[in-house]
Amino acid sequence: MRKSIVAATFLLLTLAGCGAGEAGAEKPSDSTQTGAAASEDKGADKGRNDTTQVGKALNVKLQSGAKAEVTVLKVTTAKAGKGDIAEKPKNGQYLIVDVQIKVTDKQFAVNPLYFKYQAADEKVYDSGDGNAIFSGHEPQLESGDVPSGQTSRGLVVFDTPAGAGKQIQLTDELGSPIAFWTL
Repeated sequence: MRKSIVAATFLLLTLAGCGAGEAGAEKPSDSTQTGAAASEDKGADKGRNDTTQVGKALNVKLQSGAKAEVTVLKVTTAKAGKGDIAEKPKNGQYLIVDVQIKVTDKQFAVNPLYFKYQAADEKVYDSGDGNAIFSGHEPQLESGDVPSGQTSRGLVVFDTPAGAGKQIQLTDELGSPIAFWTL
C-alpha cells in the first residue's frame, strides 16, 4: 500500500512540475566546494558547480523555477531495518541519507524519489528499490510542496549493495540530475 502511495505522489508531483524554467544547481555563497566533481552521467567532469561533498549545501532550481538550498547532512549504513515489521535489505545494506531542504523561492516540490544513489559500478538506485521503503528508519523525508522560507528534513533510505558508493544525486521533477554529493 505504501509503495502505491509513494508512486502516486511521485507521479502527481512530476505532472504538477512540468512548468517552464531551467533546472540547475549553484554553489551557495557561504560554502566552498571541496568534493570531487561529478557529471550527470558518469560523475567525471571537473569544475562543475553542482557537486559538493556530504555536509555541504548546494543551491538548486527546479523546472518550476522554485529554488532551495539542499544539504545532504550525513550518510550512514545499516545491515538491518528498525522495528518489528522492518524487512532485511534485499541488496545487502540500507544506506540512510539525512537530507535538509531550505526553500528560498516559490513552493519547492520535495520528494524522496528525487534522490538517487549511484554505486561505485555506476548503477543508480532510488528509494523505491529493494526493501528501502520497509526499512523502518525514521523520520523519512515527506513528499509535498514546501513554501518559501520553510525547511523540510528527513531520511531517504536506499537498499544498496554493501561497499563504498560514488554519490548521492538530486533530480528535478522530470528526473534530470541537478545536484551531486560525493561519498
